[in-house]
Amino acid sequence: MNSVLSVHLRVSLVLFAIIMAILIFRLISKNKLPIKYSLFWLVALLLIFLVGFFPNFIGFFTSFVGFQTTSNLVVGIILGILLTITLLLTIIVAEQKRKSILLIQELSFLKAKVKELDTKKDK
Repeated sequence: MNSVLSVHLRVSLVLFAIIMAILIFRLISKNKLPIKYSLFWLVALLLIFLVGFFPNFIGFFTSFVGFQTTSNLVVGIILGILLTITLLLTIIVAEQKRKSILLIQELSFLKAKVKELDTKKDK
């Protein structure tokens, strides 16, 4: 059972985490990504960084969970992170759709009210 990450994978994970963290902080500074949405990304990147920098940090969990290699566990963790992000984005999209429908209904009501007032005013 191989429980140690290869040096290449460790370096790749650390570089990926650093580059993504820089990208996220730039998006936050340009107000393109709200802080509340970036927190999950930053936590996920911290986990990826820790796995890459301290491979023994995750070595115990590899055998505990039943994975053959640590790299398979890393892929599983990344897949889990991506699925969680997808779920969070789905929730955000559903909430935005609900708000859009509410705004359309309010706008329609206001248009009808303005039209009603205009017809009363013209009489």
